[in-house]
Amino acid sequence: MQDMEVTVFGSILSWPGLRRKRTTEADTDTQETTGGDDMGPVCIGSVEGPLRAEIARTYLEDAGLTVYLQSEAAGKVYGLIMGPLAVVQLYVPASQAEEARQVFAELEFDDMV
Repeated sequence: MQDMEVTVFGSILSWPGLRRKRTTEADTDTQETTGGDDMGPVCIGSVEGPLRAEIARTYLEDAGLTVYLQSEAAGKVYGLIMGPLAVVQLYVPASQAEEARQVFAELEFDDMV
């Protein structure tokens, strides 16, 4: 079984154990209206800063979900923890998206000073 690779924001994501499905004309119509083939990664939300992203990843992984983090390269290079370049998106396989959204919704990142 080969790993499936999907390009997201210019980066290639590899999901172990997933195979790329052959696309027919009927499948193309479905993908345009539903947003995909239920095989690739799905963004379930975003958080500000790498620390919050790692907390969210750990929380989701503890629930048995596969998580991939995607962020702007400039944010990593300059060590940004706030602002638009510090936003990190959380991706999960489409088959786990609904459960991941429920688990992610339980997280509360209140800004306490």
